Amino acid sequence: MKIYLLLASFLTASNAFTTYPQWQTSSTSTVLLHNDLTNMATSRFPTSPEDQVRQAAISIKEATKAGKHRHGVRLLLPIIGATELDDWPGGARQMMEAASPLVRDIMTLQSSQDPSDVDDDSSLTLAESVIDEADGVRAIFGQAPAARDDCCSVLLPSADTVGKLMDLDKQVGPERNLILINAQWKRKTDFGLAFFGGRDEKIQFIEGFEPTFHCSNIMVEGDIVRTLRTFPGPWRVYLRVVDENDERNIDWVEIGTKELIMSKTKEWENKAKGDDKDGGKLFDYGIPNYSEIGEMITSREGYVPKSLSERAASAFAFIKDT
Repeated sequence: MKIYLLLASFLTASNAFTTYPQWQTSSTSTVLLHNDLTNMATSRFPTSPEDQVRQAAISIKEATKAGKHRHGVRLLLPIIGATELDDWPGGARQMMEAASPLVRDIMTLQSSQDPSDVDDDSSLTLAESVIDEADGVRAIFGQAPAARDDCCSVLLPSADTVGKLMDLDKQVGPERNLILINAQWKRKTDFGLAFFGGRDEKIQFIEGFEPTFHCSNIMVEGDIVRTLRTFPGPWRVYLRVVDENDERNIDWVEIGTKELIMSKTKEWENKAKGDDKDGGKLFDYGIPNYSEIGEMITSREGYVPKSLSERAASAFAFIKDT
């Protein structure tokens, strides 16, 4: 009942909604300037947690203007409480501690008039509550001056909490923002076996959260790669490049892009079945896979495969950063 009592104070019973007001302007030039600033803020690679926060906030705001209110967000989290043996000894609960301040900032900025301006204060009031005691899954509720602009983010939801998410979805309503942060499911089998009732409904529900903002790490062919998506753009793939003369000087070079797939095409379904013999692949909106990224890397002009020592150094850096 706790979640419903908290929601009752934050969300009105009516789902009547008018989308976020358009950028206030007295001239076409101001609108164009806003668009230019938005594009500038989301077009470059995020090199800090603050960059991620800003880009995620802008992406959510732009998606909301486009009539989208269910958002999937993936963040690279700053490591806290690491030990010599484990970067995340506290597991998911520790990751939530790292995610919470970032998500609070994202919610505050996306509700402001100008998310690209970190000094643009918002009157959004935030409250945090545990919605699943077993996994410690938290929700952050945002109360705006106008009830239609209220929002909710859920941190690191697992397959076991989807039933609660579906209840929360109804409470939030179809025209307010519900944001899933760093969801923990990976395959259909995370939701149980196919012959158990309700699995397909849960899968259909979570697959409806478009990756409004996504930033993730992967190792491919000994290289550290990050995949980025900011709404409404494509998937973009960046390669970590270290200055030969100064290892402290690191750059992220864009090596390829791929358009989002917005629905399960026959081509996607056939490929998914080929990659997963049990048909366990969740809809991923066409995020570049290992082989596609590998092709982007090897097709670069002047490509030279990494030596064993270089691969070991990259693996160490990757583990340290994730």
